[in-house]
Amino acid sequence: MKYLKNVLLATGLVATTLGMSLSANAGAIIQQDIYLDVAEFDAFPNGLGITDGMDQLIGSITYATRDADGAGEIFAEDVDLEINLGPVTLTEADLLTGPFPLAVLVLDDTSVTTGAALFVSDFEFDFAGLLYTATAIADRDFGGFFELSEDFFPVVFGETRLGNVTYVPEPSALILMLAGLGMLVRRKVAAK
Repeated sequence: MKYLKNVLLATGLVATTLGMSLSANAGAIIQQDIYLDVAEFDAFPNGLGITDGMDQLIGSITYATRDADGAGEIFAEDVDLEINLGPVTLTEADLLTGPFPLAVLVLDDTSVTTGAALFVSDFEFDFAGLLYTATAIADRDFGGFFELSEDFFPVVFGETRLGNVTYVPEPSALILMLAGLGMLVRRKVAAK
C-alpha cells in the first residue's frame, strides 16, 4: 500500500509539472488594464464621469498568445475587451455588434512578457438619449489616442495606454497544481 501511495504521489507531481510546462508552451493568457490620460481642459461636461486627470482606469483587454497568427495579429473574436465609460460598460460582444464594429489588432512581440502593443476600437452607444461615438487607439510604448464625441461634438480628448502584463492562469493548470498539492497534503496526513 505504501508503495502504491508513493507511485501515485510521484505520478501526480510529474503530471502537474508536465501539465504546467505544456500549458506555458501552448501560450499564455494575458490581461492588461487600459488607462486614460486627459490633459487639463481637454474634458468637457459629458455625463460619463470622464474628467481631466491622469491614470483613469477605463477597462481591460485579455487575450491568449496562442491565438496570434504569424504576424502577431489577434483578431477581435479572440480578444476579451471591456471599456467602462462612467455608468456605461461595453464588452467585446457589444462592440462587435454595434453600428461601428470593433476592430482589434493586438501585436505581440517576440517576448510574451511585453504583452499587447496595440488595439483599435471605434464604436458608438446611446446614453441618456444622447448618441456618443468613441475612438480609442492604445499603444503599449507611447500611448494612444482617445476621442469621445457627443452627437459628433468632441467632449473628451486624451491618450490611452496599456498597463503592465498580468498572467491569467488557465483552469487546467490550476487543477493539475491543486491535485499535486492535495496528494502532498494527503501523504503528510497519512504519515502522522
